[in-house]
Amino acid sequence: MAECKFCESLESHKQCENFWLEREKEPFKYEYTVALVVKQWLPSIGKKRAGRTTDYRNQGLGYKLNFCPECGKEIKK
Repeated sequence: MAECKFCESLESHKQCENFWLEREKEPFKYEYTVALVVKQWLPSIGKKRAGRTTDYRNQGLGYKLNFCPECGKEIKK
């Protein structure tokens, strides 16, 4: 079964993370969290983006990403 676009993107990020984990003496630590992204536009200009806000709840830390928001699949750490 093909992965959804979100799972595909997350897997791509994890592959990049693994690339650096194997090569660096002190690699960055990665944590995937949830954020609410709000897109704004005026109907008079169509779908052209007028702004975007990213809201990290939980005092800016975000919440754990346990399940894919698109297909519902459990996210393995």
